[in-house]
Amino acid sequence: MRIGIDARFYGKAGPGRYTKNIVKHLEKVDNSNDYFIFLKKDGFEQYNPENNKFIKILSDYPWYSFAEQTKFLLLLLRYKLDLFYVPHFNIPVLYPGRIVTAIPDMTMHTYSTQRGTTLPIWYFKIKKIVYKFVFWLAVARSFKVIVPSQNVISDFLKNLKFKQSKYVLAYEGVDPDFFTKEENPRMILDKYKIKTPFILSVGSMYEHKNVEGLIEAYKILKIKHGYKGQLVLVSKKDKFSQRIYEMIKSQKLDEDILVLAYRLKGVSSDIVVSDKEITALRQCAQVYSMAAFKEGFSLTALEAMVCGLPAALSDIDCHHEVYDDSVLYFDPYDPQDIADKINILLTDEDIRKILIAKGYEQIKKYDWLNTAKITLSVFIEAVKQTN
Repeated sequence: MRIGIDARFYGKAGPGRYTKNIVKHLEKVDNSNDYFIFLKKDGFEQYNPENNKFIKILSDYPWYSFAEQTKFLLLLLRYKLDLFYVPHFNIPVLYPGRIVTAIPDMTMHTYSTQRGTTLPIWYFKIKKIVYKFVFWLAVARSFKVIVPSQNVISDFLKNLKFKQSKYVLAYEGVDPDFFTKEENPRMILDKYKIKTPFILSVGSMYEHKNVEGLIEAYKILKIKHGYKGQLVLVSKKDKFSQRIYEMIKSQKLDEDILVLAYRLKGVSSDIVVSDKEITALRQCAQVYSMAAFKEGFSLTALEAMVCGLPAALSDIDCHHEVYDDSVLYFDPYDPQDIADKINILLTDEDIRKILIAKGYEQIKKYDWLNTAKITLSVFIEAVKQTN
């Protein structure tokens, strides 16, 4: 088979981490088929295939652009692929061949990103309509859609009228890079002027992530429970994190609540904190917490568990599916409950030890090799049915 993979997100946050891991683990499970890995310039420089069946192709076309729908489409057609795999939903809509997609969630269907946009509102709303159409078309055109949780399948079945057989469940895993501990984590804390103790949260700052709720809970921790530590927030630089940062500054809390993307001057990249630095933060933090209203898989708490960091998470279906009883749950709509549950992890050593032990066991359930094997089986089935 000649399999093309749209890896233009390679090296970026979110879909980029998924893309990196699925490509690297497909290399480990498939020595028979020919792969053509389409990458933007940054990813092209980062990705070095270890399997000679994997060939990288420079495809420096922006996501969600006219060039993606025209020039990228023409490039794909040149390679006469048996199957085109897109670890996202942004397919070239006129591509005529067999497609498999991997879509992490339907969150943008139910939560707006309007507060973070710099576009005129009328234009933003038009883009939202286009997004929903392209999303629907990607699902309709896909032979199969690979999703990371049963909860996401339920969302698809509720919102889109396709048969359940279209969706394939393949849990994600912890990026192997996060299993390497940092020898001198204190140096990273000094770099960002972080004091110990601190609570850690990692992820984007879209509205559904409920960062404001976590901030309100932190204030309660300080006032009601006398917490003396900091709250450290890790995200990329964008309009959403900038809004949170400016809100924190306006309340004169920027030395208590640290938005690390804005702690260093002169950094032009949108990704400020590296994976190695995040690992160092996890080694030094007291508690990991995320208060999201909605998630597709919610990987970051698993990554924290690798470092023996106990977690308090929002009481939502996805978290129960992925984490079972290895975390403490709170009502994400109630900052008081968030604060109380985090305080249990800060003060009750017995519960901390129990959840740390359960966390180490929980991460064993998720492995990118399994994800890659399921993905390969979908590829084989797709091409067989084409023939």
